[in-house]
Amino acid sequence: MEQTQKEQVEKAGAIVLHHDNSARVALIYRAKEKDWSFPKGHIEIGELPLAACIREVEEEIGLKVDILTQLPDNEYLHKTGKKIITYMYLVRSRGGDFVIEHPEDKIEWVDIQEVKNRLVYDNLKNYYNSVLPLIESRA
Repeated sequence: MEQTQKEQVEKAGAIVLHHDNSARVALIYRAKEKDWSFPKGHIEIGELPLAACIREVEEEIGLKVDILTQLPDNEYLHKTGKKIITYMYLVRSRGGDFVIEHPEDKIEWVDIQEVKNRLVYDNLKNYYNSVLPLIESRA
């Protein structure tokens, strides 16, 4: 009997605020995907979304963070037809320098109002626009 792939993929990620300046958000340029995004990744088996978020932020941009609040989930259909659910959190960095996971990637602090212009995918732009008032109220 052939195995079927899961119809749903669960990820966790964060909108990372600068430790000293809440008007700056960390974005990662993923050279392989040719896009700017928030640090995020797949949830491992048995891992809670919050733990996955903290792990992924540290793996992708090298920063330890404090959780400010859980944000609404970002749900969308991938081009493969799979439903993607990304459990998102608003976090603040504890300071320190970025550590790049893949040498061809880039990480930058971007002004909170400029973020939407850097994001490539409509689903991520729409998501960011929808949570921006929440971010600004917590920043």
